[in-house]
Amino acid sequence: PHDPDRLYFGSQRLWRSDNRGNSWTPVSSDLTTNVNRYELEFMGRVWSVDDLIDNGAMSKYATLTGISESPVSEGIIYVGTDDGLVQVTEDGGTTWRRAANPSGLPEGAFINDVEASQHDAGTVFAVGDNHKKGDFSPYVFESNDHGNTWHSIAGDLPDGTIGWAIEQDHVLPNLLFLGSEFGLYVSPNAGVNWYMLSGGAPTIPFRDIEIQRRDNDVVGATFGRGFYVLDDYGPLRDIAGGVLTSSQEGILLPVRDAWWYVPYVPMQARGKPTLGSDDYTASNPDFGATFTYYLPETATTAREKRREAERVLREQGRDVSFPGYDVLRDEEVEADPQLLVIVRDSQGHPVRWVEGPSRAGLHRVNWDLRYPPPDPITQSSPGFVPPWVSSPQGPLAAPGVYSAELVLVSSAGVRSISSLQQFEVRPVLNAPSGTDFNAVVVFQQEASELYRRVSGAGTELEGVADRLRDMRAALTETPNADPALFQRFDAFAERLQGLQVRLFGDRVRQQLNESSSPSIRGRVNRVIQGHWDTRQTPTVTHRRNLEIAEGEFVGFVRELRELIDGELADLESDLEAAGAPWTRGRQLPTG
Repeated sequence: PHDPDRLYFGSQRLWRSDNRGNSWTPVSSDLTTNVNRYELEFMGRVWSVDDLIDNGAMSKYATLTGISESPVSEGIIYVGTDDGLVQVTEDGGTTWRRAANPSGLPEGAFINDVEASQHDAGTVFAVGDNHKKGDFSPYVFESNDHGNTWHSIAGDLPDGTIGWAIEQDHVLPNLLFLGSEFGLYVSPNAGVNWYMLSGGAPTIPFRDIEIQRRDNDVVGATFGRGFYVLDDYGPLRDIAGGVLTSSQEGILLPVRDAWWYVPYVPMQARGKPTLGSDDYTASNPDFGATFTYYLPETATTAREKRREAERVLREQGRDVSFPGYDVLRDEEVEADPQLLVIVRDSQGHPVRWVEGPSRAGLHRVNWDLRYPPPDPITQSSPGFVPPWVSSPQGPLAAPGVYSAELVLVSSAGVRSISSLQQFEVRPVLNAPSGTDFNAVVVFQQEASELYRRVSGAGTELEGVADRLRDMRAALTETPNADPALFQRFDAFAERLQGLQVRLFGDRVRQQLNESSSPSIRGRVNRVIQGHWDTRQTPTVTHRRNLEIAEGEFVGFVRELRELIDGELADLESDLEAAGAPWTRGRQLPTG
């Protein structure tokens, strides 16, 4: 921690390199008991050397197993051994002394890890392991006097939990992490209590853990040859400080600043499906701003509250009264509670609502640093979605200062349940020199607004086409109708097709893979597809496409409205007068 060129390596003694491994110097004599493993008893006696097999799977006995130099004071180094010793030097290895045996740790127990404190030169942590002798107790210790005395910090770790590695937070001294045989634990109070971090981590031995200080990430290495990362454990510091004891309905923990960039998607689509099913790539951290929040209670509906009250009555053997039809009808229409994280810019303008779970406990949700998608809302899901098709996304939000708060939407109304948390969206500095990020974002918002209106008109146009097909089918079931309606329907369909070509493009030529004049939606799509996944200044062509689309769209909307309010309304009135079957979109009959 004091010299980036310095490395330590352990055999039976400690070695040091001050040139990144180019040469090595011993800085101790043998720091172990130097016991011959072939002279040790197992299964009740010492065996002949010829009786021992598979010694290649046995660790070389009397070996250093842990090395840690104090980051507070250079030259204070602790080592642990596999034959039960902790040794310490306070002068860089010139003189060594054997630390006291931690009280309660059996003699000869394996020292799995030693870690010098991040905050105090005299404090060191040690993790012991006696499972090779049938003892699976957790042995976790702390010394505050360079190993002269020890006290247990195993706290309430479950019996049978072998500890493998320990780390101390570099900001909060009482915040500890422990890699164990059955997962990763955290203690907010210096080992008095331990809690398993089970959010996505398997029940598997975590043999080593490290803290990435810049981003406050915990990285665990497992016996299954895997790595697991807890991204941004910063909220655990606030939890250790007692923030969850607040009387608020909800607690939004401090938000880490978010890096502003456009994530790269390799190999055509997320997950690289083109590489086949035998390729494996772990997921990246969730992109954007991460919100961590805590709800002390689950938001419930009136029906859930009634059923809970009825459950208590049933358990007491009491009658459960009928709630009444009005109550049941109110329950039928009541929506489920919604928990929203409302993101606002530096002027307090809402930018995005991010929905999260409304049940009790700790939760995390992410904002992708974009405004909402301008696409029309649909509740239907296609039967198949190609892997290269992603969910709709909105334009980028600009770098700057933002705030977030928790809002609960329920039958009782909409109310804020947390205090504000400010954070910054910071641009990665790899854009072309002179790029005005705010101008980039403003242009994307202009494109988004035009796309919203164009998409809405497209949905309306498709709805008119659906209504026309229904009406044409109803006409054949209406013998009282004027036969001239058939020609009127055909003429209307022709005018409708002309509008579809202007908005969507010439589908006939598209189906034959022939070029055609750009459509209104096509121009807007070109801008979005060519610009929204960059942070660069829009090209002149981008701007010109948007201008042309905007100008053509004004006339298109006027003609579409005239067609709907004029000829389509007349056709529907004539069908209604002739007694045609009901069709979608028609006005309700009077009286």
